[in-house]
Amino acid sequence: MGAPKLHDTGIDKAVRLLDGWTGKLTWDRYLAVLEVEVGHKYTKAAMLRHPRIKSAWDHAKGLASDGGGAPGSRNAVETEKALERVRLLEGRVERLNRENQVLLEQFVRWSHNALRKGVTLEELEAPLPYAKPKEIR
Repeated sequence: MGAPKLHDTGIDKAVRLLDGWTGKLTWDRYLAVLEVEVGHKYTKAAMLRHPRIKSAWDHAKGLASDGGGAPGSRNAVETEKALERVRLLEGRVERLNRENQVLLEQFVRWSHNALRKGVTLEELEAPLPYAKPKEIR
């Protein structure tokens, strides 16, 4: 039995992998790393069926052929700094996604409770009252 169909989460992982690719980019290398990331072996044909992955592949391949993605131009210290920055930003994205989810759940809860209490959509959408700033003397 083959690998399961790629859904949004797998496609996101596949695209993010290409976004951060350094070094020579070949289908064999990419598919091997992707297999480690998602836990399933996919084919080049399966990847090219997804427009987001194909677009990310074309972009990453273009950078690699321009020399923009060549790791030889970075020394070990620069690479380690870049990896640390990536880890920091990935952590920040994770945190912001969790915070956003909490806020979305809160919005749904507040919206439900307001409507149960008879607050109309127009009342919910009313602009905040304008208050003149106090003058500084």
